[in-house]
Amino acid sequence: MSDRLVMACQACFMVLLTGGVARAADKIDVVHLKNGDRITCEIKNLDKGLLEVSTDPAGKLSIHWGDVASLESPREFEIEEESGTRTYGSLAASPADSMIVSFKDGSTTTLPMIQVIRLAPIGASIWSRMDGSVDSGFSFTQANVETHLTLNAAATYRGPRNQLSVTLSSQLTTREDTDRQLRSTLTLTGIRAQADRWFRTAFGQFQQNDELALELRTVAGGGLGRDIVQTNHRQWSTFAGVVYTHEQFTGEEPDNSAEAAVGGTLDFFTPGHENFDITSRLVSYTNISGRKRIRLELQSAWSQEFLSDFYWSFNGFDSYDSSPPDENKTNDFGVSFTIGWKF
Repeated sequence: MSDRLVMACQACFMVLLTGGVARAADKIDVVHLKNGDRITCEIKNLDKGLLEVSTDPAGKLSIHWGDVASLESPREFEIEEESGTRTYGSLAASPADSMIVSFKDGSTTTLPMIQVIRLAPIGASIWSRMDGSVDSGFSFTQANVETHLTLNAAATYRGPRNQLSVTLSSQLTTREDTDRQLRSTLTLTGIRAQADRWFRTAFGQFQQNDELALELRTVAGGGLGRDIVQTNHRQWSTFAGVVYTHEQFTGEEPDNSAEAAVGGTLDFFTPGHENFDITSRLVSYTNISGRKRIRLELQSAWSQEFLSDFYWSFNGFDSYDSSPPDENKTNDFGVSFTIGWKF
């Protein structure tokens, strides 16, 4: 069962990473920087305080949003503010620290630059609306021929009002005197934005953990959430919903249950000129259809860019089960150091 899960994860990410790249748009956008520089480019997107642009002589550039004075473009954009309000229009020449959005009827509106947290061209290709990352780590101990291999990967598509993401986390440990230990989690999430920073979400998850004798856990469900805080430096969100869970432990009969899911995400990123990201996600699952049971899933990561598109990451995870099958462990946790690439 675990081998099939790993093969499915690998196939999923091969599709994401080998997707076709659309032809680059003409360089008709202009970015004015606060130091007086002017960059003619193609604006790709703004997210997590970084403005991604493409230029002919320098290729892709990442510009800190705090360094941008104003933007100009005849193309239409989707613009999101901290309040969750979305505006659609082209970008007219404007004074520093402001953004003038022009509508098709000839009217305009002015937005403070500091309030804008996301920006994406309308009609952009699927590939250009995607971003993601892949990182891995490896360690080896000669005394007992023990190896540890870690793989993390993520990809996100952002469209008007919708966001789709897939994440993979896998840790493999082998020793010459014992069986291998594999832990893998594949998560798929869909989000539909609503008014006033509320959102609807649907998600599915596949887990396998040899350490906990878990052959396969399948989770599917949905709920309602809200972005409590969203700025160019941090994003805090929470959600609650109901999921259906199917589990198969080694030597046990399959189990099906309904669970109440409550969780949250804390994300701190790019303060000042340091490209780092601290993310923590905690979800609790409470059984509402059978025996008294609570599960907790925690994933955290501190990543920092050290070269264009390359980063190091310190990762941690913890899985807790208050009522596992007899003689199985209640807790599994670990940490890893990885090197990765973002796209």
